[in-house]
Amino acid sequence: MKKSLMIFFVWMFGYTGLAWAESAPGVPKTLRLQWVIDETLKNNPNIQVFLNRWEASQEAIAGARSLDDPMVNLHTWNMESPVRVTPDWNRAERRGVVSQKVPFPGKLRLRGKIAEGDSNIAKKDWEQQVLEMLARVKGTYYQLRHLYNIIDINEEVKDLLGRFATIAETRYKVGRAPQRDVLAAQVEIARIIREIEVLERDKKALETRINTILNRDPEAPLGRPEDFNIYPLSLDLVELEEVAMKQRPELQKFDFAIKRDKSALDLAKKDLYFPDPEFEVMYMQTDTMADMWSSKIAFNVPWLWSKNRARVREARGTLRAAEAEYQAVKNAVLFEVKDTWTKTINARTTTTIYLDSVIPLAEQSLKAALVEYGTEKIDFLTLLDSERTLLSARIQYHIAAVEFEAGLAELERVVGMSLTPEQK
Repeated sequence: MKKSLMIFFVWMFGYTGLAWAESAPGVPKTLRLQWVIDETLKNNPNIQVFLNRWEASQEAIAGARSLDDPMVNLHTWNMESPVRVTPDWNRAERRGVVSQKVPFPGKLRLRGKIAEGDSNIAKKDWEQQVLEMLARVKGTYYQLRHLYNIIDINEEVKDLLGRFATIAETRYKVGRAPQRDVLAAQVEIARIIREIEVLERDKKALETRINTILNRDPEAPLGRPEDFNIYPLSLDLVELEEVAMKQRPELQKFDFAIKRDKSALDLAKKDLYFPDPEFEVMYMQTDTMADMWSSKIAFNVPWLWSKNRARVREARGTLRAAEAEYQAVKNAVLFEVKDTWTKTINARTTTTIYLDSVIPLAEQSLKAALVEYGTEKIDFLTLLDSERTLLSARIQYHIAAVEFEAGLAELERVVGMSLTPEQK
């Protein structure tokens, strides 16, 4: 009897291991990460907002470099009514005036550089939004992928516990095991069923989050995420910091902001010291005299009042603020890189430990416990403890794996470039 039970346990364990390695039947259509990325770039409304702002800002450049609209004035004099001809019409005068204000040389160029700087900043805002949304959707995708695997593990464990319960019940009927073994197996199965229900709700929430990011119906089906590999992180911390200094859109944005603010300071100084001429040409027609032409040039007096001096001081303060903010953002980026890199590397180390050491040992422990339970060397609760240890190890592996992959997605946002094969 003992020999038969021992052979059955070993066969059952081997069969269970095979079930863990194989795909479950009826696997839904595969949800590819690259498709999720493409759909995010194409349909995400947050990305579209910043893209539209950038495109609109490009149109402002031409306007900033253009002259003000010319003015056309039509005048009449000595008329009783501007809309009714009277006997006084013979003594009426009619004048047409065309005027154009022309900024001092160099001002239009500076205005164009300011508008161009605003457009470049809008572009970097768009690029940063792309990185943020990709990090969010990839992190959610990784969570969903591992949640599917954790659900599979619990389903497999539930089946295994069902076999445990059957064996315990059989042994109880023949008086070789106490009733508590049967009850313990049933309690454990109920706990696993409850856990699967919670995980299924979590899975639905993650699918809804992905659909929302993709601007799809929250209830639209997505399918099962594709199988995964733990991606290598080929760059070390110093290399990642160097990449972030060159690629991070927020830092590039401040480069453009500083250049823009320098142009704004130069323009404020020109507005203070150099007036803008206004040219005017007038044609006058008088009934009692010959037609006449006249021309005029007028200048504003920018240095008389204090507003232009205040604009210079304002522009200088804005430039200093941009330079200080650039340094603050630079420090924050370097901290983000180091902090995210540390967490990601720690998670990667954890996955290696569980995959190479903890899980194999837990499998060996359960296998040994199965044999010892068959020979009545241990009780059923000890067998359940071995099963729980293996279940916990496999789940902890997936938790660490998703922390690594989500950290890698966040690291891509932090450094400003892709670090995973999908986007290369």
